[in-house]
Amino acid sequence: IYPNPNNGSFVIEPQNTLYNVHCTVYDVNGEAVLSQPINGKTSIDASSLNEGVYNISLISDEGVVNKRLVIVR
Repeated sequence: IYPNPNNGSFVIEPQNTLYNVHCTVYDVNGEAVLSQPINGKTSIDASSLNEGVYNISLISDEGVVNKRLVIVR
């Protein structure tokens, strides 16, 4: 996930070629604020989200990866 921190636009690029990957972004309260499927290198527009720290879950058939994302303006 890069760049991190970012201004609301970032790229998810899985290390492996994974299929059926779903990305969900959670705010600090644990509420899902953005959700979309991804295939390979994908640009995400999160410009509607406020500044802050978010958790990202990437869920695939192979498991779950959780990452932290920081948005600054």
